[in-house]
Amino acid sequence: MANYLRLWSLALLLTLAGAITLNYWVDPYGLYRTYRDGEWKLHAATQGALIKPYQVLRAQPRALVLGNSRAEVGFDPDDMAWPQQFRPVYNLALPGTGTRTARRLFEHALAVHNPQVVVLGVDFMDFLVPSDAHEDEPVEVDRLLVAPNGEPNRWRWLTMLHDGAVTLASLDAVVHSLDTLRVHGKVAAAHLTAAGFNPSHDYQQTARQEGYFNLFRQRDTENMRAYQRRHRNLFVRNSTSSPAFDDVSAILRAARDRQISVAVVIYPYHGHLLEIFRTTGLWPLFEDWKRKLTDLVATEGGSQAVLWDFSGYHQYAVERVPKRGDRTTAVRWYWEAGHFKSTLGHEVLQRMFGRDASDFGVILTPETIDEQLRSAHTAGDKYRTENAEALKDLQMLAH
Repeated sequence: MANYLRLWSLALLLTLAGAITLNYWVDPYGLYRTYRDGEWKLHAATQGALIKPYQVLRAQPRALVLGNSRAEVGFDPDDMAWPQQFRPVYNLALPGTGTRTARRLFEHALAVHNPQVVVLGVDFMDFLVPSDAHEDEPVEVDRLLVAPNGEPNRWRWLTMLHDGAVTLASLDAVVHSLDTLRVHGKVAAAHLTAAGFNPSHDYQQTARQEGYFNLFRQRDTENMRAYQRRHRNLFVRNSTSSPAFDDVSAILRAARDRQISVAVVIYPYHGHLLEIFRTTGLWPLFEDWKRKLTDLVATEGGSQAVLWDFSGYHQYAVERVPKRGDRTTAVRWYWEAGHFKSTLGHEVLQRMFGRDASDFGVILTPETIDEQLRSAHTAGDKYRTENAEALKDLQMLAH
C-alpha cells in the first residue's frame, strides 16, 4: 500500500509539473512570456479582466486606451496614427464594463507608471442610471495595486496566487493550451494582441458566413430592447451627478494632477444606433448627457483634457447596411451599429492627433455645444429623409 501511494503521489506530481510546464510554454493567456502579435493567444480574448491588469504593468505604455468593448475592438495600439512620442500604446479597455472599471484600472496603472496621454471612451448607456444609483466595485479590484480607498491593496498577493494556480495548474488551462496549439495562426480565431487589442477575427468569420445584414439586425434588436428597458435618469435623485460622472471626474483630476493629457471620446455610433436612441425616446437625454460631459471636462480637465464627439451623422455613420440575403457586400467602417472597426478607429485617431483636417468629429466646449447639437438635428433629419425605406425596417423592431 505504501509503495502504491508513493507511486500515485509521484505520478500526480509529474502530471502537475507537466501541466505547469505546458501552460507556461504555451502561455494561452499571454501572462508569462513576451509574445509577438503573430502568436495566437486564443483564450486571452475572453480573459481580459484577468490578464490586462498584469500586462499593462509590464508594458508601461506612453498612451493608454480605456473604455469598453467598443474601444477594445476599435483602437489598435499598433495603428500608425499614434504619434511616435506616444508609443508604446496599450489598450486597457474591457468588454462589458463601465466607468468604474476604467477608473480603477487607470489608478492601477498610475501606481507604477504615468502615461503621457489617455484615450477614454465613454458610452451613453453607462450613464443611464436608476435614481438611487450606487456603483459597485468591479471584481477586478482584487488584482489591482490600488484599493478603492486609494491605499495600496494589501491582499493582492492572494489574488495573484489564485490567478497563478488558475493559469498554470488548472485543467482548464491545459485545455486552453492545447486549443491554442490547435488553432495557432488561423485567421478566424478570436484573440488579443500583445498590446491588448482585439482584432475581431471572429467577427470577420461571422460576417463572411452570415452577411453584415444579419450582424446589424441581431445587434439592432438587442440594442432596441436594451434601450427600451434602460432607466431614464442621468443623475441620482436630488443631485446633478451620478457614479458614472463621478468616475470620469476622478480620472480627469488624476490625469490633471500628473500632467497627463486626456482625450474623452464619445464613440462613433452608426446611424442605426442613433435612430434607436431617438425611437426609444432617449434623444433628449443623449443631448443632456453631452452637455453634462462638456461641462465636466471643461471644469475638471482644465487644459489637459478635450472632449471629442464622434457620434454625429457623419459620412461614416451613414454607411449603408447591405440588404437581407446579401452575404458578399462588406461594411467598411462597422461590425454592427455599436462596434466600429479599427479602420474607423484609425480615422478617429488621425483626427484627434491633428493628422486629418476634415470635419469628422468635433470638440465640444461650453461655447460650441448648442451649435453642435443643432447641427446633429439637421444631419439626422437629412439621414432619415435619404434612408426612409431602409429605416422602416429598423422602426419595426420597436414593437
